[in-house]
Amino acid sequence: MSGGCHYWELRPLADWKSFSVGVAYRASLGRFDQLGKSAGSWCLHASQWLQSSLAAKHNNRAKALDWPLPQRIGIYCNYDNGDLFFIDVDHLRLLHSFKTKFSQTLVPAFTVWCGGIAVATGLQVPSFMGKFLSTNQSLSNLSQ
Repeated sequence: MSGGCHYWELRPLADWKSFSVGVAYRASLGRFDQLGKSAGSWCLHASQWLQSSLAAKHNNRAKALDWPLPQRIGIYCNYDNGDLFFIDVDHLRLLHSFKTKFSQTLVPAFTVWCGGIAVATGLQVPSFMGKFLSTNQSLSNLSQ
């Protein structure tokens, strides 16, 4: 992604234990890099190893999110405006948003530690995104 608006969805499969989903600069991803650990990646991390947890991560900083783990996560990226939203699609609530200025080509990025995920790509930006874009209904951001 080097411009425009993009939307995709992720659904954890029944056997999942831990995953991250987000975007990263293509050049910043090494084979063993974790999403959210560098200045070049932004992600939502979900885990249910010992207890359920959800966190937003960027530049080696994490913000714990007090939301139940969603069954479907919508990811909306407006490259030109520097917006990255993570949405609980089934409950139409904003889980977290990042506001930044993207400066390199982005790629959708996923990490799965145990279990599986299903990803739906090539989706139109859904009309419900207008609810999030037209209001200041955002959580505290981890900005660059």
